[in-house]
Amino acid sequence: MAGYWFRHRLAQTLVLGLVLAIIAGLLFAYPCILGQAERYNSQSVYKNSEIDFIVPEPSFEQVRDLPGTHGIDRVFPFLMTKTEVFVNGRSRTTTVLLSDLFQNVDMTMYSPARLIKQSSASINRPILVDWQFCHDMSARIGDIVSIMIGATPVDYTITAIYETNNIYDGGAILAPLGDELLNAIMEQSSNSGYSGMYVKAIDYAACQTYLTTEYRPLGRLKSAEQFENEAQYQVHYDAIMSAGYANEITDFRVRESSLDSAGSTTMIWIGSALSAVILFAFNLVMAKRGCEEGYFLKHCIPKGQDVRPYYAISFIVEVFWSITAYAFILTLRVKSAPVYIPEAALGMKTAVIPLAILVTGLISLALNYSMVSTISKQAKSASSVQTPFQANTSANADSQGQVNEDARLEGEENLQSTAEHSDTEHG
Repeated sequence: MAGYWFRHRLAQTLVLGLVLAIIAGLLFAYPCILGQAERYNSQSVYKNSEIDFIVPEPSFEQVRDLPGTHGIDRVFPFLMTKTEVFVNGRSRTTTVLLSDLFQNVDMTMYSPARLIKQSSASINRPILVDWQFCHDMSARIGDIVSIMIGATPVDYTITAIYETNNIYDGGAILAPLGDELLNAIMEQSSNSGYSGMYVKAIDYAACQTYLTTEYRPLGRLKSAEQFENEAQYQVHYDAIMSAGYANEITDFRVRESSLDSAGSTTMIWIGSALSAVILFAFNLVMAKRGCEEGYFLKHCIPKGQDVRPYYAISFIVEVFWSITAYAFILTLRVKSAPVYIPEAALGMKTAVIPLAILVTGLISLALNYSMVSTISKQAKSASSVQTPFQANTSANADSQGQVNEDARLEGEENLQSTAEHSDTEHG
């Protein structure tokens, strides 16, 4: 039975599994997963960090004095530059964030809630990178990242990988900034502060009011020595102090609310339904092709052989191979995705298609068993009822037997009569 199955159904079953895997995995499941991942990544920066606002260019004094006032709890100042970085012999221009207040890094998008992988070793000059950087540069934990700061390359070691920092195009990397390097950067800068500052509010309403109405980016102020006279400096000072900066304030809570949406799983359900139809149609075609039924009626059922194991093998191989191929192809596609795909984007919904395959396989198995039972009963009925040809042959045989019997009796009577006549003559 198994040998016949391998000769007549194995190849078709292998093709079926690949077709199901490609259609269900690549055309339906993966697009749904990718959409969920992109939605998650767009929301994670806002949901999984403690940042409430991003404000532009605070001065050193503002970073020192603002925490504890105007509803502000903590701040994380940073210098930002887009520069060329090198890792594993490859280079890329990327956004680099540098900060001398690393003790507050847990409130940023480089928080434990967004951590993917971390080194257990202690590293002297660590750098925190995001998934997008690692994907583009084939970088891993422990790799050396060389950053051009001014004209000087500075080496850092990757100590942790986080979800993509999609506040910045192409992601960003974050490194601690020592006093020596900070002073060197500030000597080359015409401003007197940082590029920006992440703010965590203890009183959101008070903090929002201050930042959108009263805050001034004093890091933009240039020193008076950079101007030819006091009048020019006063014009520069008045321009900064009189301008409004509400449109430069990024409010994370507003962004979070605008992006707060759940993804649709319609594609998964369509893929499940289509997988069920394909698998059921395959079993229907196999049952209707005739060679199996003819083989069973001619070689198996008359000998009392149970043919149900043939369909049990079909069920096991079809379901196992289809689900395995689906999982393998989907896993390969997810690993090669151009964006970070968290476990939350996978979830139990990816198991709906394998479940549909299993249920359809069981239904097909039950129908095949029913078909086997039907043809078995038909075969038994046919063996107990004579055909017209068989009946006519039997009647002819009976008639011929009767003729032969009559001839034999007539011969015996003739012999007896002859014997009696002979005895009379002799007497």
